[in-house]
Amino acid sequence: MKKVLAVLAIAAMCVSVAQAATGSCSGGSATGSFSGSFVGGVGWSSGSSRTISWSGSCSGCNYGPAVYGWASSPLVEYYIGRGGGTSRGSYSTSKGSFTLYTNSCNGPNITGSGPFTQYNASGSGGSGQNMGEHFNGWSSLGRGLSSQNYQVVAVENWSGGSGSFNISVSGANWYTLWIGSGSASLNCGGGGSTTTTTTSGGGGGTIVVRARGTAGSESVTAFGSTWTLSTSMSNHSISSSATSGTVCFTNDASGRDVQVDYVVIQGSTKQAESQSYNSGVWQNSKCGGSYSEWLHCNGCIGF
Repeated sequence: MKKVLAVLAIAAMCVSVAQAATGSCSGGSATGSFSGSFVGGVGWSSGSSRTISWSGSCSGCNYGPAVYGWASSPLVEYYIGRGGGTSRGSYSTSKGSFTLYTNSCNGPNITGSGPFTQYNASGSGGSGQNMGEHFNGWSSLGRGLSSQNYQVVAVENWSGGSGSFNISVSGANWYTLWIGSGSASLNCGGGGSTTTTTTSGGGGGTIVVRARGTAGSESVTAFGSTWTLSTSMSNHSISSSATSGTVCFTNDASGRDVQVDYVVIQGSTKQAESQSYNSGVWQNSKCGGSYSEWLHCNGCIGF
């Protein structure tokens, strides 16, 4: 299971926020606005040693547009063009010299929750970053990465206030949006399609449900919100102060099933297969059972 949470890291501190939305980004460009803390990015769901070129700006942001990403092994969150932390040495790239700083963090991350390391590569963070050069530089300092997760050009605000942004990334096809407090909207379009995502956080709290359908027409209701699933695992963010609740499949038909990966309730990640109440799984030749991430019948998983 791919557990997608994101961490909004502020200077040398690690402040966790749940990822609010991800999806395809036709044309690799996005515009948006925000009020409060947020991170929005356009790029790829899988990182590589690619050279990343982009254009854009952000009014009111503390960071970016610049490269931001995650690696799975070791578990690392990285920023290009930002300092802060313990210096691990310097290396050279075609964009000039960079110094790598690290911070030890503990909180929500792409595997759930727990310890991870933050890399801040301080240097010229502008467009045209050859990520292979950065990865080689980190390896030369004993800080190599062996397994990539997502990789985006991100903009970020952590100091309050409001603003707007635009990003266009060459060859990109994916977007992500994270909220710490306040609200943000991201319009990702081009190539004939547009996706607009508006999310909010803080205040009453945030719940994130990660799920998919086998047909892409399954309807799900959870914590007062109803939506239709796609066939790919994706996150649905709900503004709610609830500390428990259910995720329910409501339009069962031939070829339709729901797979729930996990639910994040006020920062606590709960795996679906660890829950004892499941009235929609098909077990022992009937609907209803426990400890499964599947809903084969109309029914609910209790969290």
